[in-house]
Amino acid sequence: MASSSEAKPEEVVGPASEQLGKMPRYQLPNIASILPEYSNAEQDVVRRAFATGNYDALAALPQHLKVNEVNKVRAATVDAARRPLVQGEAGQNRAVQRNKTSNGLFEDFEYLPSRYDLPAEQATIERLQNESKRMAMGGQEFIPSGTVCRLKSDDGFEEGKRYPYQSDLYEAATDLMLRQKWLEESKVLSGPFIPSGNDKALEEGPTKLVTREMIMNLHKIICADWEEAEVSIYANDDEHWVIRFNLDTIDSEQGLVTYMNILLRCNELVLKYQLSKVVEQWDVKPGDGSIYFTVRPPWVKAAPVEAFYSLHPEHRIFPGASKQ
Repeated sequence: MASSSEAKPEEVVGPASEQLGKMPRYQLPNIASILPEYSNAEQDVVRRAFATGNYDALAALPQHLKVNEVNKVRAATVDAARRPLVQGEAGQNRAVQRNKTSNGLFEDFEYLPSRYDLPAEQATIERLQNESKRMAMGGQEFIPSGTVCRLKSDDGFEEGKRYPYQSDLYEAATDLMLRQKWLEESKVLSGPFIPSGNDKALEEGPTKLVTREMIMNLHKIICADWEEAEVSIYANDDEHWVIRFNLDTIDSEQGLVTYMNILLRCNELVLKYQLSKVVEQWDVKPGDGSIYFTVRPPWVKAAPVEAFYSLHPEHRIFPGASKQ
């Protein structure tokens, strides 16, 4: 059983409770007012006081900066600002008194509640007034001219009148073509037809019709690199192109062979023309004072073993196999 001497919580009665009841709701104490103070609050206040555009006055700082001195001065300032609103002087009620700071700013103001739907109600009242005035003047709703969307069957001059729509023959033909195209595409059960093999077979290469142009371009490239050499290009009976150099006009025979090998492998124009080397007729010196290099155009097909048998005729074991 609890003794009668136990302490009971004190209830706020008397003038103080009446003063709290008359305070505005934004000045009433809340949970944030009883939370512990920020430990670095004093440092922040001093830093803001010396910063540009500060809102903490230097005059509000204490004369001696010690531990907890800044917080004491701030608490005393807040209590001095709130004391006239909570306690009266000489028993007088000063809850509704308007107080100012030392600078004459931040007066207390009366809180007036406002309705959120008041602007909408005013706009509705104004709209109804405008509609009543318009109906009083015209007797019907205003319909602007030229904004009505008419269908194909509606008359273009008389309102509400219709005329029979006749289809266009060209439109019917177009619809029929689209329908036939759709029927043909619906018959394809798989994707588009793609031929098998290497994709390069589908590319368009040089043809026999541009032989003269190809030979002239190849001759210009060789003459540009070997200006003092005597060069000629012609086609033989096998439709191969023979490149002839006069040995008397060549400085280095070995350098010429190396140049021709690099030209056939790396030159952009030769790669574009798809020229290939004829091995059995490459770097040939028949003894007439010239050296010959033979290339094969892309439209000339060579036998797979012809080059081998030309270089090794002893391997021809059947009679009449040698080329005449």
